[in-house]
Amino acid sequence: MSRLKIVLFALPLLFIACVTEEEVIVQSDEVVEFKLPESRVKEAVVEQKTVTGSFQSVEGVMDRLSCFCSFGGYITTETGEKIAVCFDESVESCPKITVTGYQTSKQINGSEACSAGIMGYLKVQSYIIGETDF
Repeated sequence: MSRLKIVLFALPLLFIACVTEEEVIVQSDEVVEFKLPESRVKEAVVEQKTVTGSFQSVEGVMDRLSCFCSFGGYITTETGEKIAVCFDESVESCPKITVTGYQTSKQINGSEACSAGIMGYLKVQSYIIGETDF
């Protein structure tokens, strides 16, 4: 077998090995279908940004955002823009907060309390409560 044929045969296998975490043995005439785990498909990162404003927590409140994250709420900026945000921990409502995170969206299948759908929100990576120097 020539080197070119070996390289052309090996490249797809190398790509498959990079995409999946499972060990796969493929015959040369076999067609293989791969699906990414649901956790990688349901949440897609769009962009990173920083937002400052007043924060109103909806933790423990029947709000649509509660269907997408446990520790969420809304930041209202000085211009009046209302931005949905999700934290990794409980954060109380406050008059001034600066958050940095990734704008993303998540899709849910729905349940008794939540209807199926998709919602965009800022997934908070870091935050400062109160005044900042920047």
